[in-house]
This record gives sequence, structure tokens and C-alpha cells, in this order.
Amino acid sequence: MGIFGGIILAALVINTVALCGLILIQRGKGGGLAGAFGGGGVEQAFGTRATTLAQKATGVLAGIYLILSILLGLQLGMGHATPQPGTPANTMPEKAPVPSVPSNPTGAK
Repeated sequence: MGIFGGIILAALVINTVALCGLILIQRGKGGGLAGAFGGGGVEQAFGTRATTLAQKATGVLAGIYLILSILLGLQLGMGHATPQPGTPANTMPEKAPVPSVPSNPTGAK
């Protein structure tokens, strides 16, 4: 993985723990998904309301999580490059030929 991959992975783990903690300390708005299907659900979901600092921080951490995940995927995928033209696709060593065994090993007729 390398040093860069390790740094990205450590940052991703720290970001994940911080994001989970931040989500857990936020107060629920009530209603949940069931409230969205009621009469006032659309106004509640799309109405104007103040965004708290915790909600803004959650969005920022979610964006950082997305970027770190993509970077880690790219970093891990770099070790699995496709073979260049002219090189054999299968780099496994050739198997040794199996010696032929007579059909009657005892020699009896």
C-alpha cells in the first residue's frame, strides 16, 4: 500500500469516527421518514430554516470522507495495472509435465 496509502487510510478512519460521533450528537427533527409523507412534509423538508454548525460540519466531513475514499481506491488500484502490450498476460510459471504412468504398473498380463 505504501506510506501515502497508509496516511489516507488513517485519515479515513479518523474522519469516519468523527463523522459517526457528530451524527450521533445531533438532535433529531422528529417525524423521520414517516413525517415526509404527511401533509406538511414537503414544507418541512424544503422549507427555509437555519442550518446549525453541527449540520455544516457533517456536510464538510461527509465531503472529506468521499474524497478520501476515492483517493484510497485510486491508491489501491494503482498496484493492479493492466499488462503492457507484448508482455504475457499470465505470469504464473509453467507447470511441469506429468510423467506418463503405464496402465498396468505391475506388469501382469
